[in-house]
Amino acid sequence: MKTAGIVLAAGASQRMGFPKALLRGADGVPLAARQARLLRAGGCEPVVVVVGAEAARVRAALPEDVTVVENARWAEGRATSLQAGLRAVMGAGAGGFLVLPVDAVGVRVETVRRVLAAAAGGGAEVWRPVCGGVKGNVLWVGAAVAGEVLELGAGERVDVWARGVERAVEVGDEGVLRNVNTPEEWAEVEGG
Repeated sequence: MKTAGIVLAAGASQRMGFPKALLRGADGVPLAARQARLLRAGGCEPVVVVVGAEAARVRAALPEDVTVVENARWAEGRATSLQAGLRAVMGAGAGGFLVLPVDAVGVRVETVRRVLAAAAGGGAEVWRPVCGGVKGNVLWVGAAVAGEVLELGAGERVDVWARGVERAVEVGDEGVLRNVNTPEEWAEVEGG
């Protein structure tokens, strides 16, 4: 089953003081591009990066092979960014959509593949990787329920909507639990 990938990178990054999408590790690649490459390597196609705050600056820093979608409503909440990403890839013939926040740093490519394999096996329209039984920050949404996500209010939380309908897949990857919000957290993850 074909899965499209969506990197959510539209937030203001207030605690970071710098757009998270533009953070660079030792490889010199902007985090948004790194996350897009992770989804591609894991089997997602197409992959888009949703930007909002500082959209022009983020777009200018990303390589040409990264497809960027701008969410003019980013300040209204994360649901609007997910909706912008879904609208951009819904016509691509995907059976599902894997959503990765830009600040979910350290997710392994094997984890992406494992979530896609679980989704391909059926049994649910929403899958979430877990590590040690704790829900991760990554979410797979099937095409059959994507329309419901498009109907969420701007301030509604997707994780709340998913409760009760999602299935968990244990991945043993602490990266799905991590999100980086401060320069100190980024330095800790990047080893510097």
